[in-house]
Amino acid sequence: MAKRFEKCQIDVLELAFEESEHLSREKKIDLVRTTGLDMEQIASWFNRKRACKRARESIGDLERTNAELQQALEESREKEAKLQKKLNESKQREAELEAENQSLKHSLMISGGDLQFDSVLGFVNRYR
Repeated sequence: MAKRFEKCQIDVLELAFEESEHLSREKKIDLVRTTGLDMEQIASWFNRKRACKRARESIGDLERTNAELQQALEESREKEAKLQKKLNESKQREAELEAENQSLKHSLMISGGDLQFDSVLGFVNRYR
């Protein structure tokens, strides 16, 4: 089973990682002398540290992307609600105009009789 690193060893490795995420052979040899760890342990620690850093960065990227997508979704929902309101208003206006049209047709039939209405329809149909 792998032995846990001591705090002083981790502190030295952390400092070295802050200086450079990738080690030269000379720096590895220096860390071997300073920490008492072997090269494989140091190389493995640096690999794990880089992997953890990439994972944190990926999580941050995903969280930013998620926030952007949530914002876009909210904007789309607001736009959809506005369009739905416009559609309902247009349908209501169409129904009102249709009712007015029916009323006018009815008035024409009552006031002028069928012949007069037919002549109006003929006039309208000529200019369509």
